[in-house]
Amino acid sequence: MSNQRKATNRFISKGRELVKPVVHGIARRALPVVERASGTKYVRERGQAGEKGTSKSVGGSKKIAADTARSYRNLATGLKGRTSPDIDGWTVAPTKKEVDAKLRELARLQADSVLTEALIGGSSLGGSMVEEGRALIDAGHHGEVVSIGLNLRRRPEHDQIGRVLLGMAYHRSSDADVAWAEFERVDDRELITSAATEYYPTAIDTLGTQALPLIERSNQTGDTQRWSSKAVLRTAESAFCIDAFEHVRTLIENRLAWGADNLEPSIHYELMRMRDWLPGGVHLQPLPTTPGKRNFGVLSYDQPGIRSRNIGDYIQTVASLGHLLRYENLSFTGDSGLTELFSKLRESVKAERKYSGPEAELNLVEVYRDGNIYQDIPEDTWYIAFGWYMHDIFGKSFNIPFHPNLRPILLSVFIRYPEMLTPDAIAYLKKYGPVGCRDWQSVAVLRAVGVPAFFSGCLTTTIDTVFPAPEPDRRSGTLQIDWMKGGKGPKKKQTVTAIRDKTFPENLELARSWVGDYAYKYKRVLTSRLHANLPARSVGAEVEFEPKNKSDSRFGGLYGINDAEFDAIRTGILDKLSVIIPLIASGASESEVYAKWSEITEADMAIADEYLATAHLPDVTNAEIATAVGGAEGPQPEAGTTDVYLSVNKGEEHLVGAAAQSVDDHASGPYRLWLAWGALAADRIEDIRSRLAKGTIKVLDSVSIPGISDSEELIQALLPALFADHEELVVIPAAAEVTADITELSNMDLGSSLLTAKRDVRKTRTSGLTLMRRVASSFKDDYEGALDFVFASHRTLSEDFVLFDPQVAVLNLARLRSEGVVERVIGLLKTVGTSYVDSLQIAVGGRYTELDTDWNVRAHWETSDSPKIVNWRRQIRHHGHMALPA
Repeated sequence: MSNQRKATNRFISKGRELVKPVVHGIARRALPVVERASGTKYVRERGQAGEKGTSKSVGGSKKIAADTARSYRNLATGLKGRTSPDIDGWTVAPTKKEVDAKLRELARLQADSVLTEALIGGSSLGGSMVEEGRALIDAGHHGEVVSIGLNLRRRPEHDQIGRVLLGMAYHRSSDADVAWAEFERVDDRELITSAATEYYPTAIDTLGTQALPLIERSNQTGDTQRWSSKAVLRTAESAFCIDAFEHVRTLIENRLAWGADNLEPSIHYELMRMRDWLPGGVHLQPLPTTPGKRNFGVLSYDQPGIRSRNIGDYIQTVASLGHLLRYENLSFTGDSGLTELFSKLRESVKAERKYSGPEAELNLVEVYRDGNIYQDIPEDTWYIAFGWYMHDIFGKSFNIPFHPNLRPILLSVFIRYPEMLTPDAIAYLKKYGPVGCRDWQSVAVLRAVGVPAFFSGCLTTTIDTVFPAPEPDRRSGTLQIDWMKGGKGPKKKQTVTAIRDKTFPENLELARSWVGDYAYKYKRVLTSRLHANLPARSVGAEVEFEPKNKSDSRFGGLYGINDAEFDAIRTGILDKLSVIIPLIASGASESEVYAKWSEITEADMAIADEYLATAHLPDVTNAEIATAVGGAEGPQPEAGTTDVYLSVNKGEEHLVGAAAQSVDDHASGPYRLWLAWGALAADRIEDIRSRLAKGTIKVLDSVSIPGISDSEELIQALLPALFADHEELVVIPAAAEVTADITELSNMDLGSSLLTAKRDVRKTRTSGLTLMRRVASSFKDDYEGALDFVFASHRTLSEDFVLFDPQVAVLNLARLRSEGVVERVIGLLKTVGTSYVDSLQIAVGGRYTELDTDWNVRAHWETSDSPKIVNWRRQIRHHGHMALPA
């Protein structure tokens, strides 16, 4: 064993020594140290001498506490960074910040040992570096991998290793094309094979079917046999999402030929599962049909990526069955498991919900909510399409449009990811709409992209149809479902892994038994789960519903509702389906059914129209803006001079000089750099000014608005008002290194755009609608305010938009003023508390033109061979090198 590995193991063993007391009850009761060091908060109960049931004395607890503190000190002092000297094991614990820093350093040591061990084991330098890079990324040290990649890339002999490391880092953090820009310039077969886990999925995600020859070449050369099994799985997943099924089959079969004993159990399981979804697999077997009978789908929850383990999904399906079973003249054929279940459930339908209905027979088929495009769905299959849309497939694609043979009644739909609303998806939803939404946030999202939508509430409010009220009511006690506040009563979790191994009818039976507990066993239910709350309330249990975040997008219109509002949701769903189900069962045409659906949802559509029309963002008035800037002397334009605002965030003060000098070194004409008041001391500004040859540096007057404490954010929001006589303004960050003529930016024709900026390449910043939903979730307990914000922010949109990065931008000041953007941004900063960047995104709403990528290169997420501005804001200074090497 190497010295590095021995050293690492010593640190890890000390970490285990620290963790051991955490898992013992006595330590949890005794030690505030454990609370901090474990990153988890426990309640300390000091034992009292002679207390009944106390197995340890106070002295024993103190000894354990002291031992734990000593273990922490021994661990922490061997790692980099400050270590608290006064941890006494009883009253003083290390800060969470300190503990997190130590844990990160420990993870880094573990990752570093990967390189040492790989080299000792005979791996090549490139392969060893790939292993370490992957370990660092997994440990959260993404910036370090970028730093290593950049520094290796600037050395010709290690350029290929550097590009692979950068590709791996960007594969995790950025758009696929950013990672592929590095990978595609690597031709070292050994390196490509080592990085196959990231290389081939990135190629497919970027190039689509044009990447398939790369896999074929790897098969032909035998490289595929040297891939890790994880690389095979990840590449197969990406290939599956572009329907390259034969390539997927080849990858899977060749790897399964190794034998289960030579594969990790989890990977073996996933490969076997994926094989079942290929053409000829079990999921494409013909579904049972009855000639001459109309098919009706029963919603299930399987798909190639993952099968649901949430019993709440199956509770929704049980609720949907009641809308068929209430018709006494309907009979059912098809799937034997479903027909048997229907026979059982029919006996429990409430008398007051029963109708005679049309004399007809429906053929029951199982329809996957998120994977029906991979099923052999029979023609003319109708179903109620409800629930969470969509669960993505392998994190890359969505099952929409649905299978062409399906005819959905879109009711109680939740739109989880706005990214699923592609042009094809929008056209599909328009065709089969209006869409009844489970929550108001989904209504707002769909309306924002032009899909007719209304609030229907959740289908589980109607589950009482198959749970008649008990006579007499003998329920007692309290049941806790994912309840975090404690209390008496049995506890259950709604996530049940075992349901993945059960058949669909078995899971429906299990869901039925869960609701049966609410209906007949427990008088009171405490839960943080929507699909425990609504079903339990439907069957008459007393429910206390406390979700983790009341402003979660799932709960708009479902949290905080009274009994009358709950009944209105239930009645609305019952009434609509009482019209549509008999129409479908009687054999009505598609056009007739959807015409009736539009007719009976017209009133609900009008309510949604009214809600949208009355929603407004919290803009401030022109008078407030005028008051804020009234005392400030606005800069006056100078012919031939480029004005640049240099934004300085906290901690960036020392960078201003370097940024100014880089502008000066490359400017072809006069310029003025403007700083916010107080951004830099006067003597420091004078020193920088004295070093500039082609331009100067100036300071804007101080401004303030009550309720906004961040002066830098306020100044940026007020730039159109402060530069009231300017048409345009260039903005760059203090953490920028300019390697091109900044005056080129001032000569751009912005046309009718509000600004020009680069598209944000980060994976987490792809959708404006997702950003708005994220902002709404931050309202926490103010769930009504969150809902108002969602409607107001979506009201003026006609489509989703891609987010931009305003840190380097050219502002069309005239347009920003005339469009009221200043009032909106200030209103959001003041009232909602969003950042300037997010407020500007919401106010601009995609009305920008894209800036050439080289004008804003952020090395943490992308590279360029010829950057014009390298933007280092909130990024690691890669060993002090600001310049991105070519």
